Amino acid sequence: MAMSLHLKLRCFALLALAAFSLSHTIHAQETSEANPSTASRTARYPNNSEGLRLLLNNMLAAAKSEDKSELFSMIRETEIPNYERWFTSNFGQEKGESWARPYGRWLAKNEQEFQELLVKLAHMDGEFAIEKLDSAKRYDLFSGPLDLYLASWKQPAAPKGEKLVSIADFFFVDGKFRWDTTAQYFPFQKPNTASFVPAKLIKRVQPEYPADAQEKRIEGTVKLHVVLKKDGSVFVQSVAEGDPVLSPAAIEAVRQWRYEPSQLNGQPLDVETTIDVIFTLTK
Repeated sequence: MAMSLHLKLRCFALLALAAFSLSHTIHAQETSEANPSTASRTARYPNNSEGLRLLLNNMLAAAKSEDKSELFSMIRETEIPNYERWFTSNFGQEKGESWARPYGRWLAKNEQEFQELLVKLAHMDGEFAIEKLDSAKRYDLFSGPLDLYLASWKQPAAPKGEKLVSIADFFFVDGKFRWDTTAQYFPFQKPNTASFVPAKLIKRVQPEYPADAQEKRIEGTVKLHVVLKKDGSVFVQSVAEGDPVLSPAAIEAVRQWRYEPSQLNGQPLDVETTIDVIFTLTK
């Protein structure tokens, strides 16, 4: 009798433990389902066009629900880790440093503007279109090709030729999509040409030909991404292409150029453009 009672008590204890474990498992599942924002933050986005589209659609969903905290958290996760080392290791020391500086300097401002853009897109008809780019053709890479994507906004009701609006470039780095803020497109900010006055160059400084380049008979064109500031000065963002031996001299010269600033409706404004500096040796 005592043995039978002992077995019954033991079976009861095992059943109670199993019920507790099941209850605990169900509770854990319910908790996970009740926090979709946590799941979205930790979701993995595969290295392909659909992966980037999914990421941007999740950002758009956060913008539509007016969850600014979640949206900004997702934008922050697209920052390039150890960006100074990453730029120099992929684009070389000279070009990498010239891109890393503006990346770090303007990152917070660019992220805020990207958040505002996504909120704007949340109130527009359209969808994201993703294109994988050939990074080797676009950049003079230092250490092999990179996974590069262009994200655009497809407007169904726009006139032909204006349906796709470029939004941003993304690299796939360390298992995540990383926004390249050095490539800026200024979507939906085209000025009215009827009231737009382009900048006018009023001071040009010729670059000093580097001694190493002269000795090695190096010639060519250095293309610079710049911002013509509304005070007439020139801010050099990055080197788009050109020999690394010639680039520093081109940057130093262009920084000294001065413009009558661009104007929109009579008001000066900053304008992004490119400047070509040509180095030619006398024969």
